[in-house]
Amino acid sequence: MNAHLHTTHNYDTLLEQQVLACCLVHDGAFASVHGLLTPQCFAYPAHSTLYDALHSIWQQGFGVDVFTIAHQLQSMGVKELDGQPPIGYLAGLCADVQPQHMLAQWCQILRTLAARRLMIQLTTTPYTGGDVVDEAARLQAQLQEVLQVHTINQWVDAATATIRLQQHIDELANGQVRYLSTTFPSLDKLNGGFRPGQLVVLGARPSVGKSALAGSIALQAATQGYRVGFLSLEMPVQELMGRIASLHFSIPHAQLDRQVLPETMQQFATHVHRLSPLPIYFSDTPQATIHDIRARAEQLRAQQGIDILIVDYLQLIDENPQYKQRNREQNISAISRGLKLIAMQLQIPVIALSQLNRESEHRANKRPTLADLRESGAIEQDADIVMLLHRDWKAGILTDEQGNSTEHQAQLIICKWRNGTTLDLPLNFAPHYMKFTEAF
Repeated sequence: MNAHLHTTHNYDTLLEQQVLACCLVHDGAFASVHGLLTPQCFAYPAHSTLYDALHSIWQQGFGVDVFTIAHQLQSMGVKELDGQPPIGYLAGLCADVQPQHMLAQWCQILRTLAARRLMIQLTTTPYTGGDVVDEAARLQAQLQEVLQVHTINQWVDAATATIRLQQHIDELANGQVRYLSTTFPSLDKLNGGFRPGQLVVLGARPSVGKSALAGSIALQAATQGYRVGFLSLEMPVQELMGRIASLHFSIPHAQLDRQVLPETMQQFATHVHRLSPLPIYFSDTPQATIHDIRARAEQLRAQQGIDILIVDYLQLIDENPQYKQRNREQNISAISRGLKLIAMQLQIPVIALSQLNRESEHRANKRPTLADLRESGAIEQDADIVMLLHRDWKAGILTDEQGNSTEHQAQLIICKWRNGTTLDLPLNFAPHYMKFTEAF
């Protein structure tokens, strides 16, 4: 239909045309392959514009056909496609449509061609004096988007699901599935620990000890041979390692910052190298978007492997500059969903620390609840597990009902555990070491 349409080693605009035509003509075609396509898959500008219109109208929940797409193009301010009115271009595009049984394979070809074009761009783009790191990161993100294959419209019948369930049961029975410990034996025994694909939210008011508990989880996982990614947006690497060292050697954490080291600290300095082999990997860059976190997790997986990711903490994750117009609740929703996707895609548990709002301070017993998570709606929905850490001492309640001091008391409130049991777990707290242990 167009003299500009042809095929080369790096693009196939005739195939682009056929893919778009199938999506326009065949009912449900676009829904079956939308996850396989990105704007970069279309080399011909008119096709890229048309794909944007298709994707936009489908995301709005409307049907995809020539007339809805023509109206969408009009609303986008597109007055012509390849020198023709949009409705005329669409009519010509759909004049010769092939059956859709090869559509998914065609999309994969377009993805491969797009990756090839980006590789050429990556290797031939001259350095112009700008921020070369930012430009390289942008190209890398584009290439990753094109190469990432989504599974589309792949239903599993009951027979296949039953086989997978039986395999899972057999793996559990044979000890082939290992869950990461919560560090609390009775909780592990009751709910089985942290599992691949889970988003775990650990919430607390400031200075209650959520970072310390996260460090304890990281230390125990690493000593069992699991590879831990610890991403902190609040503390530098040396402080994180100091807390872990304090836990491991039972050295008061406050002494780590003193210039004059007592004898116990000299002993600590002698033995600190024993922590070096632990498979814990830290990232302490104070600014990161959810896309940065995903990129770092994927980088660690490629370089060292990763079995668990800890993010400290959720509310410090930067907004994506592309969505500055969104309110804070919408951004937290996107961040929460992004963390859950990281857990599912990498098949690891992701533990996200979260601040609680001040509502618990107005209650007589000061106990936090699920609703106290800041911008909590999306977090509650995305999280598989929500644990709230509470210390009466920090809330101003200095004695319990029996008159005992609460300084060394804490509670881990399990208020959500998908496929598990909710409960209040009493803990002991050693403030000098920032260490939580189960109160038997």
